[in-house]
Amino acid sequence: RPDVSNFESLKTEAPIEVVVENTKSCPRFSGITIKNLEHKQAPDWMKKRLTAIGVKSINAVVDITNFILHETGQPLHAYDLNKITGNKILVKNLPAGTEFKTLDDKVIKLRAEDLIICDGDSKGMCIAGVYGGLDSGVTDETKDIFLEAAHFDQISIRQTSTKHFLRTDAAKVFEKGSDPAKTVFALKRAAILLKEIAGGEIVSEIVDIYPKEITP
Repeated sequence: RPDVSNFESLKTEAPIEVVVENTKSCPRFSGITIKNLEHKQAPDWMKKRLTAIGVKSINAVVDITNFILHETGQPLHAYDLNKITGNKILVKNLPAGTEFKTLDDKVIKLRAEDLIICDGDSKGMCIAGVYGGLDSGVTDETKDIFLEAAHFDQISIRQTSTKHFLRTDAAKVFEKGSDPAKTVFALKRAAILLKEIAGGEIVSEIVDIYPKEITP
């Protein structure tokens, strides 16, 4: 098990405000703000491990999130911090028929049952646990991110993933049941790697919305 005892935040900024409106579909939502990331390639040791399990290396930030997924079993999602309107995140359901543009520039119409990660204006940024959105995704110009580690209801994720034909590594984990106890650990591990490898600065404490603890 990786050591996260050296996790330390600068705590120079308040965490992003997070409001979880649907706690049944999202029992736990954790996140942290990391700034001043350098866009570079991941080190060879990480590339080799990802290649060994069939994951293509892209850049340090993306590779670290993929590495943590396979190392800990906890999916992560990175948002471009400057694209989060109102410095606020809403975890909610949107009306049926709402259009959502995915990272690969496809437009789908949401179902009322689909859980969505929204900005402060209730604009969808990510189909929770399944697929990221084009307008909030990390690009080569992104230096500041909000990193999410959450636990989602497996039935909700499975139905959304299959109904929209969106099969991702994250969805495959969530639909089988992820471990709600891992979110903060995974964030610390990722933040440490982002600091060591990509020069990031951990500028906030971890925000952790977990109203009702799930026991084994």
